[in-house]
Amino acid sequence: YCGYSALRMSVAAPSARIISIEFSAANAGIARRIHEFAGVAERVTVVVGTLGDGGRTIGSLRSEHGFTPGCVDLVFIDHDKKVYVSDLQLILAQGWLHRGSLVVADNIKFPGAPEYRTYMAAHEGALWHTVEHETHVEYQTLIKDLLLVSEYLGAT
Repeated sequence: YCGYSALRMSVAAPSARIISIEFSAANAGIARRIHEFAGVAERVTVVVGTLGDGGRTIGSLRSEHGFTPGCVDLVFIDHDKKVYVSDLQLILAQGWLHRGSLVVADNIKFPGAPEYRTYMAAHEGALWHTVEHETHVEYQTLIKDLLLVSEYLGAT
């Protein structure tokens, strides 16, 4: 919520262009300041919005940030767990993924996104190839969690 994941991605992939969607304008402002301080602000853009806002954010991604069919290599999902599936379906409807695009979803077990896990299992081998990684909730070692890495196999 304060740009940490985008910052880590920018360090891990120094040639990547990263677009982060943040629901809260205040948190987006914090993230932008962190990215500027870290020297990655030229490659990391924080967009205020949500994919499920009736098309406003999707329209902005298309018109202001150049999103076109097949342009997205990686999606990191770590927001409101109840909309993981619907947001992924919005991304698919835009055609932004290409065969081989990856979708990484955090916090599948805790606090939990069971619908997302069920969705990926239902489409295994047809639309997605998913690998589940056991992990722990951030910043501790007691609460177990799952991270799903799903490769897009292309439209069926």
